[in-house]
This record gives sequence, C-alpha cells and structure tokens, in this order.
Amino acid sequence: MGEVGLILIFISLLQGVTSEGWSMKALPRRAISSSCVVIPCSFDFPSHSYTALHGAWFKYWYRWKYTITYTKDPNYGMATFVGRAKIIGDLEGKNCSVRIDSLRAEDSDVYYFYVDAEGYTDHTFTEPVQLQVLDVPDKPVIVLLKDLQEGTPAHIICKCLYTCPDNHPNLTWSELLTSSVSNITENGDEVSAVLTFNPSFKHHGRTLRCTCDYPQTSHRMVNSVNLSVKYSPRKTSVRMTLEKGKMISLSCSSDGNPAVHNFTWFKISQGKVTNLELAGQTITVPYGFDEEISYYCEATSILGSSQSLPIRIPTEYSPHNTSVRMTLEKGKMISLSCSSDGNPAVHNFTWFKTSRGKVTNLALAGQTITVPYGFDEEISYYCEATSILGSSQSLPIRIPTKYSAQNTSVRMTLAKEKTISLSCSSDGNPAVHNFTWFKISHGKVTDLALAGQTITVPYGFEEEISYYCEATSILGSSQSLPIRIPTEYSPRNTSIRMTLEKGKMISLSCSSDGNPAVHNFTWFKISQGKVTNLALAGQSITVPYGFDEEISYYCEATSILGSSQSLPIRIHTEYSPHNTSVRLTLEKGKMISLSCFSDGDPAVHNFTWFKITQGKMMNLALAGQTITVPYGFDEEISYYCEATSILGSSQSLPIRIPTEYSPHNTSVRMTLEKGKMISLSCFSDGNPEVHNFTWFKISQGKVTNLALAGQTITVPDGFEEENSYYCEATSILGSSQSLPIRIPTEYSPHNMSVRMTLEKGKMISLSCSSDGNPAVHNFTWFKISQGKVTNLALAVQTITVPYGFEEEISYYCEATSILGSSQSLPIRIPTEYSPRNTSIRMTLEKGKMISLSCSSDGNPTVHNFTWFKISQGKVTNLALAGQTITVPYGFDEEISYYCEATSILGSSQSLPIRIHTEYSPHNTSVRMTLEKGKVISLSCSSDGNPAVHNFTWFKISQGKVTNLALAGQTITVPYGFDEEISYYCEATSILGSSQSLPIRIPTEYGAVILPESRCTQYLTNLTCLCLVRANSSVHITWALPGRTVRQTGSDGIYKTVSARVGPLVTNTLTISGSNMAFQTVNCSVVNDRGDRYLQRRLEIQAVGEQAGTRSGLMWKIGLGSVGGAVLLITTTIAIYLITKTYRRTDKRKMRRI
Repeated sequence: MGEVGLILIFISLLQGVTSEGWSMKALPRRAISSSCVVIPCSFDFPSHSYTALHGAWFKYWYRWKYTITYTKDPNYGMATFVGRAKIIGDLEGKNCSVRIDSLRAEDSDVYYFYVDAEGYTDHTFTEPVQLQVLDVPDKPVIVLLKDLQEGTPAHIICKCLYTCPDNHPNLTWSELLTSSVSNITENGDEVSAVLTFNPSFKHHGRTLRCTCDYPQTSHRMVNSVNLSVKYSPRKTSVRMTLEKGKMISLSCSSDGNPAVHNFTWFKISQGKVTNLELAGQTITVPYGFDEEISYYCEATSILGSSQSLPIRIPTEYSPHNTSVRMTLEKGKMISLSCSSDGNPAVHNFTWFKTSRGKVTNLALAGQTITVPYGFDEEISYYCEATSILGSSQSLPIRIPTKYSAQNTSVRMTLAKEKTISLSCSSDGNPAVHNFTWFKISHGKVTDLALAGQTITVPYGFEEEISYYCEATSILGSSQSLPIRIPTEYSPRNTSIRMTLEKGKMISLSCSSDGNPAVHNFTWFKISQGKVTNLALAGQSITVPYGFDEEISYYCEATSILGSSQSLPIRIHTEYSPHNTSVRLTLEKGKMISLSCFSDGDPAVHNFTWFKITQGKMMNLALAGQTITVPYGFDEEISYYCEATSILGSSQSLPIRIPTEYSPHNTSVRMTLEKGKMISLSCFSDGNPEVHNFTWFKISQGKVTNLALAGQTITVPDGFEEENSYYCEATSILGSSQSLPIRIPTEYSPHNMSVRMTLEKGKMISLSCSSDGNPAVHNFTWFKISQGKVTNLALAVQTITVPYGFEEEISYYCEATSILGSSQSLPIRIPTEYSPRNTSIRMTLEKGKMISLSCSSDGNPTVHNFTWFKISQGKVTNLALAGQTITVPYGFDEEISYYCEATSILGSSQSLPIRIHTEYSPHNTSVRMTLEKGKVISLSCSSDGNPAVHNFTWFKISQGKVTNLALAGQTITVPYGFDEEISYYCEATSILGSSQSLPIRIPTEYGAVILPESRCTQYLTNLTCLCLVRANSSVHITWALPGRTVRQTGSDGIYKTVSARVGPLVTNTLTISGSNMAFQTVNCSVVNDRGDRYLQRRLEIQAVGEQAGTRSGLMWKIGLGSVGGAVLLITTTIAIYLITKTYRRTDKRKMRRI
C-alpha cells in the first residue's frame, strides 16, 4: 500500500478514537481574487480544564508544513500566507473564524482547523472547508416573487456575492418608472435589495438591470431580466381592407397580455349603435351607401376589455396619391407603372414626357409603358389618372444616364490539385469589356498579363499571396480590393455521424476539415467514466447498441500538421413503440388500403386493427400491418391500429373513411403545342370519379357550348381578339365548372439579354436571347468602338469575337420578329468592402447541443472566423476558427456566444446570441378546423423546452369536465348538437404542464316558423308577418290562391319587406286596396338553392268592422289609416319582443357554460 497510505489510515483510526465530543462547523466560501474573505467557523470539545487555547488553519491537508496561520506564533506558516491569513474569532468563545486578504487564484483549495488546549490535548478537525477564488464575481441573481400584473404592486429581489468587509458591493437598479428601492440587507455571503413598483403595460417587454459594483477590485457585474406584465386589452383599433364587389374587410387588433380571446362588433348608423352579434376578429361589410356608416370593435381578454375608435366606411372619391414606379428592363429599357387611389377605380392613364423644359403628350393610355434610357440629356415622365369623378397627376420621375465601372470585387472558388479559381465582377453602364489581373507578393505588385474575367492560380505556399483585378468600360475603370490566397492548416471541425445498421449495429463515421487532408482516424470508447482506445484507425467503424448502460464514442483526426478530437456521441438504448399512425390509400372497387406504422426498438412484431362505427368500437381480429376495407357508406366509419413489441404497445389516432361527394376544385391547365395550337386539359376532384367533361368558349361576351366532351381539347391561339375557355365536370352526384382561362395573344420581342462566355485563345462567345410570340427569326449584332456604332453583318444568335485590345469596344444585339424588334442590355457587378452584417444563426442538434453558424458579407470574402464565449460577465476566446461550431445548452447560468469575421480589409463582430435554458410549457392554445361530415379537427400547440411529450384532452358539457383519455396533439370531434360543448387541452413536458383556454364547438339547429306569425285585415288593408328562427341562410316567400306575389319590393298592390336580426328572420307582406276573396295566405321557407322545406298556412283575422251608423266613406278611410298605423306599430313591437326573448335565451345558455 505504501508508507503514505499506512500513515493516512493510522491518522483516521486515531481521529475516530479521540474525536468523540469534538465538533466543528464552517461554511464554504466563494470569493473574489485580490479581495479578502472571512470564513465563519465555530467549534466545540469535551468539557475539561486547560491552561490556554491556540488555533491553526492548514491548507490542503492537516500537516504543519501547510499551516497558513497560527495564533501562538503569527509569523509561523507558509510563506505565501504570512501576513495575509489571521484567525479573527475568539477561541475562548469557541469561534474559529479566519480571514484571508489579497486572495489569489492558487488559494482555491480545502482548509482544515486545528485547536490546541494546553494542559488537556490538541485536535485536528477532519471536516474540510472549501474556498473557491473567482477571477470575476458571479453575476447578480434576480428573483421575481410572483407574476407581474398591471395595478398590483410587485417586488423584485437582486442578490450579489459578498464575502469581504473591505469590498462591500454597491447594488443599483436601472431606472424604472414609479419604483422605489428598500434598504440593502446582508445575509451570510449575500447582499440583497428589493425593488418595489407598480407594473403597467409600459413595463412589458422592458429590460430591468441590476448592477453590483465592487470598489476594492473595480469589478462591475450586471444581470438583466425581461419583464412580462399581464394587462388588459389596449390600443384597440380597426383596419379596413377593400374587397371585391363593393365589400370591405374590417379587422380588429388589440394589444393585451394574455392575448385577446373574443372580439365583438358594433355598427353606428344615423346615431344609433347596433351590436352585430359577430364575434370574429375579421368581418366583411358592404360600402358605397349615401349615408355615413361607422363600425367599431370591442376586444376582450380574461383581464378586461377595450373598444376601438369608430372607423367610417368610405364613400366614392376622385383619384389621388398618383405616383410612378420605375423598373429596369433588358435592352436599355425602363418600365414605368402609374398607380392611383380612387373610388370608383381609375379607368384611364395618360403619359407625358418632359425634355429640355418641353412637355409632350405621348398618346399612350396604358397603366404601364416601356421607354429607353441612357441618353446624355435629362428626361422625365409623369402620368395622369382619370376616373368618372375626376383626374390626378403624379410628380415627374427622372430617367437615369450612363456611368463608369464601379463595385469591382473578386470571388474565390477552390478547384482541383491545389488551385483556386478567381472571378472578377464589376457594375457599369455600358458594361465592362476588359478585365486585368495583378499579383501582390512580398509587397511587390505584378501585372499578370491575364485579361479574362476568370483566372486559375495555385495555393498552399507558406508565403502570403494576394490578387486583385481591374475592370474597364468605355467610360473608365475600377479596381477590386486584394483577396488573400489561403495557406495550409491542421484538422478542425471534427465530428461523428451515426447511421443505424441491421442486427442492432450502428455505423459511426468521423469527418474533419484540414489542409492537407487528414491521413489517420483513431477511435475511443467511454463507458462508466472510463476511456478506452479501440485500436481502430478507419474513418468508419461499426459498433453494437441497445445495452442498459450508456456508452459514448469519439474520434481523433490526424494530419501531418496536427490532430483534432470530436465531441463524444452517445449510443441510444431500446424503447417501446411510439409515433403510431395509419396511412390510407384508395384501391379499385370502392376499397381502401390501410397501413399501420410505428417506431420501436426492438421492432414491432404484431399489429391489431379496430373499427369505430356509431360510437361503438370493435376488434377486427386482423393482425397484419396492412388491411383492405370498403368505403362510400352514408354512415361515418373510422379505423385505428395498435402496434406491439416485446417492450409494450402504442395505438394510432382513428382515421375516418371518406364518403362520396360531387365534383369540386375544377380547373383548366393550358399547354402550348406546335402550329399555333394550345392544348386545354380539365381536372376535377370527385368521388365517384367524373365521367363527363363539357367545354365552353367565351368570345366578345358570348358563351358557346363547343360540343366537345373529352378531358383534353386543342384550340388555336394568336388571334387579336381575346378568347377564354372553361370546362364543366360531371359525375353521378352533380357537376362543377372551372374558372375561364384566357388564350394568349401574339407580342413583339422583349426581355432581351446577351450572355458572355470565355473561350480559348482570347476569344469571347456572345449569345443573344429574347422572348417573343411568334418567335424571333433574326438576330443582328453591333459593335461600339471609339464612340462609333458598326453593324457587324452577322445574323446568327451566337457570335465569337476577340478581346484584349487597348481600345474600348462594346457589343449589343437586336432581335427581330414579324411584329417588331428589341435591343439588349449591359451587366451590373457589386463593389468591394470589409466584412459587415455579421450575424449568428442557431440550430438545435441532438443530445442537448446547439449548432452556431457565423455569416458575414464582405468582398473579398471572409477568410477566417473566430468565436468568443460570455459567461458570468467574462469573455473567453474559444480558439475555434471554423464558420460553424457546436456547443451544449440547458445550463442554469446564462451563456452567450459571438463571432468575429475577418478578411484582408478588416473584421466585424456579431451581436452576442444567448443560449436558451429549459422551461416548462406555456402559451398553450387550441386551433379549430372544420372537416367534412360535421366533424371538427382540434389541434393543441404549446411552447416548451424540452419539447412537450404528451397532450391530454378534456370536454366541458353541461358544466361537467370529462377527461377524454385521448393523448394525441390533434383529435377529431363531432359538432352540431343542440347542447353547447367546449374542449381544452393540457400540454405536459418533463418540467411541468400548461392548459389552454376552452374553445366552444358551434351548435346547429333547423329552421322553425314561430307561432307569432299571423295575417291581420283592417278594412281594405291586409298585413301578414312571418317569423322564422334559423342559424343557416334561408329566405321567406308568400303564396296567395290564384294570384302571383312579387317576392321583393313593391308593385303598387303587393309590398314585401324582409330583415334578419341574429337567428331571427322576418318578412312582412302588405296588400292595399284590393278585394280579398280568400281566407288564407301561405308562408314558406326556402334555402339558398331554392328548395322549399317548410310551409305554414296563416288564417286571416279581422281586427275591425264597418260600423252601421258610421258607414261614410271618409270614416272608412280614416279608420283604415289609423288601423294600419296601429298594426304597423304592433308588428314592430312584436319583432322587438321576440328578438329580445331569444337573445335572453341565448344568454342563459352561455351562462350555463
């Protein structure tokens, strides 16, 4: 065992024998370098007489050679502690506290206390006291005692490290409105202060900072917290958007925390406010009336509500805000587009040109025109927009002129065999026609006599070599910044990729970046904390998996310049089936194939199928992974499967079998054919499938049935008139029509361009391209030299010309078709600049790792990336130079990273990006989607880190909450019952859970003709009122025996008036001055398709008679007029009372929920 081991065992046994009744208590301490620390300490020993007490403290081990202070001899001890360490406690009072000044990093260690009771005995306490010396203090700790809510006083605590009386920290808060700070308090090794304030919406999202200043060591430590304050809705407003058909979309927005869960809309007309009983965030209303109508909304959250200002619906107005937008096109052309705001819309645009102070009407009336540019003189254009209410002119817009080469830069690309391709780019008008290359070596510049846009050079030398280029056009030249050629470097960015193989084996592949390339790979295994060299040197190895213990592997990549190790990768263990799902495939003969999929290790060995029909579940006794079932029944049927392995089982969500439906989503696809012909194909979705297609043509506003029934037809194109076609798809269940598709007409060449390609022997290939209908049949080339334009008499699409002359030469082409011609344009190149816009993109990886990627914009390109870490206020250079690194996350402390991008012109740093910590689920919500067959899909979403692993669903019906025992993120439930039902979900992770707000399922009920419907006759006037309650779109019609009734408006005898208030639909029929030789009137309810499905016969009731003694004509007329007025007032009151009654009933139902 050795002499030292025997001595340690002997001391331990001796202490065990003699330590009875001896005890000591001391607290570990964390202190700041260059400051001091006081370690509180107390001790006790058996009652016994003694003559004097002396104490000592030892560092590392209880031996006298490690003494740091001794009360009997203050000068005795380790040289590095004499004068710095002192026992400040009263030993007679059994206080052994010690103070150490001028702390150093090497003072971090464990310490032991020794006491000598002269005349009795001495004793060394074996309890170690830990001291940790920090280069910089810990960041302050900020504690929120409870959630912040507007109007409720809040208290926030900030705590700082405090272990030295001579270095008392000064604790301060950042300025916060309406706040106050309590007295600073001390507690052990902490000093704290409480900030008291009244939270408001102004504080939400703000950053609160706490600062600890240490005067002795000049440290300043800062921590911050983003405040989240709950407040009721505010800043409620309405945004208006114009839709088609004189409709306006109104959208309500409001700021609140938590978010608004309900929106209510109100209408203001003729000074009267009406609740529209519309609760969505967006509604659609008509506009364009003579009267002024305004709308406003009310936003409600669980903390209160807020109303927007009324927004007035616009009336019609003449054009205004007229402006011109300019777009560069090919062939030295510019597209000018005129825009203007008017109601009704602008129907005519007129263009004007300003040149040398003279204005010319261009006689061009389109919204967009194309004009040339690049002249020496300044030319401007403006437009005039006209509607039936007036006109408005835009401001003039100036056309750009020519400029010399600029924004010259070099792009570097690695090629084969240690060579680099350098490409020079530059922007000029006219285009650059010559590129010259230069080399910088040992401070000397050499002209390479290479004039191409791209050259290839070697790399990998020890010396630093740079290259730059000079771009020249007929107007001047511009040089790029030098770009440095990279040298060789040792391996870096070493990582492992894992691939699952057969037979419980995993393939591990090691990759690393180095120049020269890596020539050797070594593998290591970590098991139970022990590292083993596997003596496997290949780039890829295969290892087993599935053991109970956790095993990790890492690799080492070696080149002739050095080596680099990867991070360890953990081998996963076995798990039971999960992510079970069913996939549905349509087969022939109204059959559906259902396949069950599940993830498990070991693999699933059994599949069981279940059927759900009419709320009843049935085991199908079918155990294969795939089964085939029929479909197309009227009833709704669902299936689900259960996957089983030796470790457990998992069930899929039920999948609903589709029913039959008529054709929909009908559309036409157009394909160009030879000989000015176009192929049109009709597509439509239906079950059963479409069996007939019919085609129609629209020409000059007239629709013609083409008597062509195939799915695809062929028609000519290129006429001057506009022709459109559409199709109708028909199945045994109905038919559906597509939208019309317009046939294109012919147009002259446009979108001209020239593409340049370097050839061998200082030659350049120029290729001319253009778009036209009919196609271009001739290309003409022109040369510009010394300001003179020469027609080259070359009519092919591609020509080859020499380059490298001292004179300035340019080329352009002209494309010609039978409808006209168009000329080509030059090329624009970017400038050179040092790195900028440096930023970091963060990507989550497996195993609690985060990939950080640094990006920066620079020309020449960035050649080096450096990474830095910020932890506890300290910045550390990670000595990692790759563009992408991988770091761990999920620690309690806050850690940030930033990168520095460097090129030969300078460097740029990104903003620090904070690595997020773990948190429990929050922001849980339910999204509702309507499905076919009176079914609603509910999807639960929640934010948490680590991610949510379980979703639980609950149902609220008649005030009772039921756990549905459904754990998927998405469930499907029926709707349309008379009772009101709500659902909510609970999201759970390993850190906690969160519930969503309940979402109410819409109900549905049929139309009912109410008993308050009646017909009343007074003298020669007959008034009938039909009242219907329905939540769907219905209409009311009237029928009289032997007579035709106009259903809307008035024709002098019959007058009908309809209205709808919420679910109540009313229609009033008035007949005046007619001999009514009938006793009943029929009131009917029809749907949007015109189907009548409800009818009631109304008996006519007389409310007055012709008095015998007062039978004069004037008396009849007067009494009839009074009776009609009374009946109209009575009808209005009845409508009001019935509407109020049903609204009260709806409110009682809402209260029950």
